[in-house]
Amino acid sequence: MTTTVFGHRGIPEKYIENSMSGFKYLADHGEAVEFDVYLTKDLIPVIMHDEKIDRTTNGSGYIKEFNYEELKSFHLINDVNREQQLVQENEGIPTLDDVLAVFSDTQIQLNIELKTDNFDYSGIEKIVLNTIPHFHFDQPVIFSSFNIDTLDRLYAIDQTLNLAYLSEQPVNDFSHFMQVHHVNALHPGLEGVQDGDVIQRVWTVNEDGELSKLIDLGVAGVFTDDFVHAMQIRSCRG
Repeated sequence: MTTTVFGHRGIPEKYIENSMSGFKYLADHGEAVEFDVYLTKDLIPVIMHDEKIDRTTNGSGYIKEFNYEELKSFHLINDVNREQQLVQENEGIPTLDDVLAVFSDTQIQLNIELKTDNFDYSGIEKIVLNTIPHFHFDQPVIFSSFNIDTLDRLYAIDQTLNLAYLSEQPVNDFSHFMQVHHVNALHPGLEGVQDGDVIQRVWTVNEDGELSKLIDLGVAGVFTDDFVHAMQIRSCRG
């Protein structure tokens, strides 16, 4: 199996994570993308990794405490750990519609993570699913979450969805778990990779040795902060 390389939040090694600049670069140069979705106070799905905007914008506070119009007053900034990132002046927090429009009618595989592991964003499953049909994707969108209740609610809405469970550690009796919860794949952290006949996409893999090992193992996918470099490593592995 050829390992698919997912740009984790776009390409944070080059552009600010979860930025339109990074997503547009990936649409031109990549093959798959992963990003995170939250709901604003007025139920607009927006793209950001953290529940608070403090780390990657010039504002502070929880996303769920702002209406979208209020969020538009903030712009993305460098993560303090990634001073090399390219910054587009006054680039705002993208909505789900913004990002889906970038990848619509491309060959890019999408993985949308619903961030409900700490707060319950009521209705997020239906809101996200209702947004997808407005765009065209060649491959079924992957929906992932650490929250199994979120995946159960997604399945209740649409039994044909491509669902993946996120976990830092190995999942006991994962074949039974996947069957009970109608999950198509596991998305483990590096310490959670398991033996057996199961689709696994592993996060977050940035070290050359780890990338090479997982590619040689034939895992279904890896999530990485520099998809260009990871694709080069995969090419070298033959």
